[in-house]
Amino acid sequence: MAMEFATVHSILTLILFVSFVAFVIWAYSKKRKPDFDEAANLVFDDEPESKKQHSKRESEHE
Repeated sequence: MAMEFATVHSILTLILFVSFVAFVIWAYSKKRKPDFDEAANLVFDDEPESKKQHSKRESEHE
């Protein structure tokens, strides 16, 4: 007995929905927060070291 197209479509939709919910729970879990915080600050790590020291010295003089 073959499954009807609607049944297969419903099962696939359910599988994708459960996968989406699992992904959201994984992404927003507290264990992932340090990794995402580090990734969010990566854009600031591209500054050359001399530029960082220069801006640090300027802030000390102010």
